[in-house]
Amino acid sequence: MHRFCLSTVLALWPAMAPADTTRGPAPLQADTLAALRWQARPVVVLGPEAQVARQIADLQAHAEQLAEREVVILTDGPGANALRDGQGFQVLLIGKDGGVKMRSATTVAAEDILSLIDSMPMRQQEMR
Repeated sequence: MHRFCLSTVLALWPAMAPADTTRGPAPLQADTLAALRWQARPVVVLGPEAQVARQIADLQAHAEQLAEREVVILTDGPGANALRDGQGFQVLLIGKDGGVKMRSATTVAAEDILSLIDSMPMRQQEMR
């Protein structure tokens, strides 16, 4: 039984690994944000495919730095409607507490997201 539990955990772990560039971004499900609360900082990218692809490529170019900050990249899925503010392009940074920390209707440089995360009190505690 121990072997079964370990293999199950190992099989499921990569699904929500922070900034996992090998699997790509995960679609936002109805329960995703609740499952990630206090565990990770989701960056949600919604909108037209070309803009989403550009934003994700920029984020994935900084995968190591995002992983250090426990960032998970999420895209459009069944759980996205609650976060939408219109139908256009959107980038949202969700804090570990579940609150929206940043919302942008244009692409956001990964460095700006990293800087914003680093300015957060919880991140300051993590760095100590």
